[in-house]
Amino acid sequence: METESKLTAIPQLPAGSALRALVGAIAGISVMGLATGVTLPFVSLRLVQAGASATAIAVMAALPALGTIGMSLCLTALTRRLGAKPLLVGAIALSGLSVLILATPYAPIPWLLSRLGTGISASILFGLGEARVLEISSDGARGRWTGLYATTLTTCQFAGPTMLAALGTQSGLPLYVAAALHVVSGAFVIGSRWRDTAAPPPQAALTLRAFLHSSLPLASAVLFFAMFDSAVLSLLPVYGLKIGLATRLAILLATVVFLGDACLQIPIGWVADRFGRPVAHLGCALLTAAMALALFAGASATLALWPCLFLMGGTAGALYTLAIVRLGDRLRGTRLISANAFVGMLWGVGALCGPVVGSLAMTAVKPQGLMLFVGAGALGCLLLMLRGGPQGREPARAP
Repeated sequence: METESKLTAIPQLPAGSALRALVGAIAGISVMGLATGVTLPFVSLRLVQAGASATAIAVMAALPALGTIGMSLCLTALTRRLGAKPLLVGAIALSGLSVLILATPYAPIPWLLSRLGTGISASILFGLGEARVLEISSDGARGRWTGLYATTLTTCQFAGPTMLAALGTQSGLPLYVAAALHVVSGAFVIGSRWRDTAAPPPQAALTLRAFLHSSLPLASAVLFFAMFDSAVLSLLPVYGLKIGLATRLAILLATVVFLGDACLQIPIGWVADRFGRPVAHLGCALLTAAMALALFAGASATLALWPCLFLMGGTAGALYTLAIVRLGDRLRGTRLISANAFVGMLWGVGALCGPVVGSLAMTAVKPQGLMLFVGAGALGCLLLMLRGGPQGREPARAP
């Protein structure tokens, strides 16, 4: 992998301003997790109640990913033209509006536009928000700050279904609460001190081909976790039923995976800051593969099922977290924004393909095909990382 030179200096903000900027960026991204956590189950339930066809439900589920892929193609150009902060505030507003549309009675066209708007705003929030977190955080603490962001995002995703369970789905109250929290998130971003990463001096454009050529191991980690995330969310309860668990326990499987994701990102980020990002990244790929293959080999029939899922969730999530940390170690300015846009594109592709590939694997190898799919994907990431060797300017230890 080629080393990227640092083409622009990081703006040196006072400690208080940097902290406010980090909090604002994390708040901007995390509200997207809340919107997703609320709207995905809400839309599915409402469509079933409205008697919508299976095709309509599938299209509604796919539209956010398609919106994310489409926006990622023009995010860098829009950032240059409009500026990062106005674009981020606009994305929060679009996300909140998309949530509010779902509070109206079901109508195909407005709801389709709502789902598309959710995907577009997600691409902007992830692309610009993650770039902001990576640029502001110091080399010695970037892993922990990014881990905090990942933990906050996952917690907000959990909060969505919890709100639906507590407030019910018969009214629009959960959606109104989520929309109000968008206002709070927007206030954090507006109140933060923001210097656009797209500001001069100009930088050579980072193309998708150049990104994949120089960052293939990191791109593979992003793609794998997007597929893992979507497949686990949709298929793990089915997997639980097929291995003989009661319905309530089968539903809990996905909860344990995402609990591991939420709990382990900051500790893994500390390990990466202390002992080096490549070492931590390799370890996470190895542990993810080991846990999945242990379940495939028979651990799913024992109490080891639960700690294996918890650890697999944390290490698989860290494959994505450390991938963007390592991009932040190597890139700055518009090149970092472009890289994050490509990350969003890969996420959209993975979100579309994950349930399909996982389902095919479960059909081919019953019932453990899902774990075989996860283990093979993690091993593929591991091999690409080993083939790539030491990557760019990545500090071995925190100062």
